Amino acid sequence: MKKRWDRQRLIYIMLVLSMTITALFPSLASAEPPYTTFSKDGYNRTIPSQAAYYPSTVVGDNLYKTLNENGVERLDYSPLKRPQDLFIDSKDEIYIADTDNNRIVHLNQDGAFVREIMAEGMKSPQGVFVTEAGIIYVADTGNKRILKLSGSGELLAAYGRPESRFIDESFHYEPTNLVVDERGFMYVISNGSYQGVVQLDPSGNFYGFYGTNLTEVSLMDIVRKLLYTEEQLSRQVRTLPATIRNIHIDEKGFIYTVSSTDKEQVKKLNIRGENQWKEKAFGVEPRFRNRGTNANTETADPNQEEQKSGLSDITVDRNGNLVAIDKVSNAVMQYGPNGEMLFFWVGQVTIGSPQLGISQSPVAVDTNSKNELFILDDSQNLIHVLKPTEFGLLLHEATTLSQEGKYVDSEPIWQEVLRLNALYSPAYQGLAEAAYYKENYKEALRLFKLAGDASGYSDSFWQLRLQWFQHNFALVANIAFVVVILFMIWSSRKKKLPWLHQLRQKTKAFVGQKKLLFQLKQAFIILRHPIDGFSDLRYHRKGGYVSASILLVLVALVLLMKEYYTSFTFMPVPSNERSSGFLIAIFVTWLTWVICNYLIGSIRQGEARFKDVFVGSSYALFPIVILGLPLAAVSNVMTASEMSIYSFFETGMLLWCGLMFFWMIQSLQNYSVGETIANICLTAFAMMITWVLISIIVGLSSELQNFFYTIYQEVSM
Repeated sequence: MKKRWDRQRLIYIMLVLSMTITALFPSLASAEPPYTTFSKDGYNRTIPSQAAYYPSTVVGDNLYKTLNENGVERLDYSPLKRPQDLFIDSKDEIYIADTDNNRIVHLNQDGAFVREIMAEGMKSPQGVFVTEAGIIYVADTGNKRILKLSGSGELLAAYGRPESRFIDESFHYEPTNLVVDERGFMYVISNGSYQGVVQLDPSGNFYGFYGTNLTEVSLMDIVRKLLYTEEQLSRQVRTLPATIRNIHIDEKGFIYTVSSTDKEQVKKLNIRGENQWKEKAFGVEPRFRNRGTNANTETADPNQEEQKSGLSDITVDRNGNLVAIDKVSNAVMQYGPNGEMLFFWVGQVTIGSPQLGISQSPVAVDTNSKNELFILDDSQNLIHVLKPTEFGLLLHEATTLSQEGKYVDSEPIWQEVLRLNALYSPAYQGLAEAAYYKENYKEALRLFKLAGDASGYSDSFWQLRLQWFQHNFALVANIAFVVVILFMIWSSRKKKLPWLHQLRQKTKAFVGQKKLLFQLKQAFIILRHPIDGFSDLRYHRKGGYVSASILLVLVALVLLMKEYYTSFTFMPVPSNERSSGFLIAIFVTWLTWVICNYLIGSIRQGEARFKDVFVGSSYALFPIVILGLPLAAVSNVMTASEMSIYSFFETGMLLWCGLMFFWMIQSLQNYSVGETIANICLTAFAMMITWVLISIIVGLSSELQNFFYTIYQEVSM
């Protein structure tokens, strides 16, 4: 009985302890969110991460407004109907553009219904904005105007289609969203307008177009413009800039736009309309874009047509972090104040089984003072509320401190972030900046490499190199002086050393007796006398398949070592991720060149045999063997500021190889300069046709294989 009583008491204690932990630390007792969060490391690789936000609740799904009928008040159920926008003001109160109900819904900070605003025949409003003073601006889309309302909802002004000599009659004005700056200037998004954001002054007068996208011109557009007549061009569809989908303004006055374009999809504009994020990339990878609609698989079906990125809205939280939502893939992404990705997740929609935190059709997003996310869903007609987790809070705090230049204060927080996720690359970036600030350049060098930041790595190495040079200048100067003196002595006395002359003669005789060594020596002769050297490959048999294969292997080894030993400053992509594919691509290109050049030479009365082209093309790559490893070695004592010097020698090596190929064709095929150029152009064209045919054959083979496999499945069933 005593043992049984002790067991019951132990179970009771464990139960009470579990309940206590659940009450004190609810985040520890909560289940995993219904989505996987990912982040990007410094090498642009996607890695899983802890959840930065966790689904909390939904608001706007249970709205009741008070009706007064004959002096009797009653509650009337009034759900949202295809809402298109939401805005959270400085008091954390929520305003929703309830489009199909022709109203603006006002909720308090807890999500409870406060009132509805239906001023002056409002029709299909799609955008709402509230200033610090409580003035409400509404994009009254159905009436093609902007409404300016007081805090109590009374009409102050209505701005219709702007009139200006800079706006022609074909301009379509249908406002869908807007923001207002501190001066009272309105920035209006007009549906389908490619001219940019319509900028209105506080009185509603047209001020100009703002943040216009550039026209994206493809290669085929350029070809058409060169070859087509004016009549043919007039029948083509006009190439116009991409339209702007949505807009946001942050506390500092920067305006952000979202466009339906591949380049500069999100722009951060200053007051002059200049994009501060020209080189930033936004949106999720193509392999994640189908996950939102494919709930039964972890990755998208490879045979399914790829969906394009569809960012629908953005917002900037109190820490300067940008949050974007993608309506096509149901993805939520957060970027730091400088536009670097912090994390993202994609919610997979299960038809008929809605889940908290997963929007089926996200159209708008905003944040409150607690940095909670509010995502409006126009399919579910509600708002998903997500709260930052411990990991998310630490990340936001550390990012803010680093952005403000408080690197020392951010260091322990970044270390805590790494404790929670040792693979989180931005944390290494933050620690590297802290180490650099404290002048611990050796540690900064290591951390910048882990973060994948080649620029920071170069700056740290520059400081280390400067310190080393300052401490060892006298030693370096003395060594250089001694080397120069020894070289001068050697140059003056080497002709008086008989044993040196005898050694040269014996070496030359030994090489002459060994056919393979004799053929390999020809590679050095070709460097000095290319035309005569290539002729000797054929007519004096100074080259063969074996020596050519050895040179190809040497080229492959040098390129492989160059990939591994080039400085991180000049090659930030991990060598193990590119060496195999890189070498295969080079070998396939070289082999295609040999075959196509031999065939073109045969057609155009060339004299070279296949063996001559094979051997000559191998010997033409010898400059890579000579310069590849020295370039890799030198790169390890250079910084990004010497990039032009490194690029000069690397480009020179490639140009040298190109000239060797030119002289090889001219010598072996017995061509003139013009015939050689024509041969090279035709060979390049033949290579392109060959690759196209190979890709078609591979594609047809794959389709044929799938066809027979389908027949086999049908028969077996």
